[in-house]
Amino acid sequence: MNPKKLVLIIGIVSLFGLLLVACAAPKLNIVPGKTVLSPALFKKPITFTGSGYQPKETVVIDLIVPQGIKMKGLKGEENGVGIAFATADEKGNFKATLSPITTLNTLFQVGWTPLMRPDFKKARPLRPGKYEIVATGIESEKVSKAILELLPPPKKK
Repeated sequence: MNPKKLVLIIGIVSLFGLLLVACAAPKLNIVPGKTVLSPALFKKPITFTGSGYQPKETVVIDLIVPQGIKMKGLKGEENGVGIAFATADEKGNFKATLSPITTLNTLFQVGWTPLMRPDFKKARPLRPGKYEIVATGIESEKVSKAILELLPPPKKK
């Protein structure tokens, strides 16, 4: 085979591969995907992983609040609240973990004492159900979605 044709073929195949990576649909995974709101979330927090974003891109992760559910701090037409963020690596992959403060404020919706301690007596935890989680790349505006299911607590014996 002619060396010029071989170089051209290799270049086209490489370009096609790069285009596939750049155009790949982003993905979002949640671990665990189903969980009970409990103190166990402080020891093993919810983790978000994703792929298909631009290298070194900031990715914001939002919890979409379904109609009929009240969320502290949301007003008017807002339906989502930021719960995590990450920076994609060189391959466009990211990992973010739900922080203890976000778990307290968003999932448990606790009150706070004057000494800045969580007040679980004033907590209004999110009710069991399916919640859409959306990851958005700030530069590329690529979006991926997944479902976090909050399970009812086990029945007491």
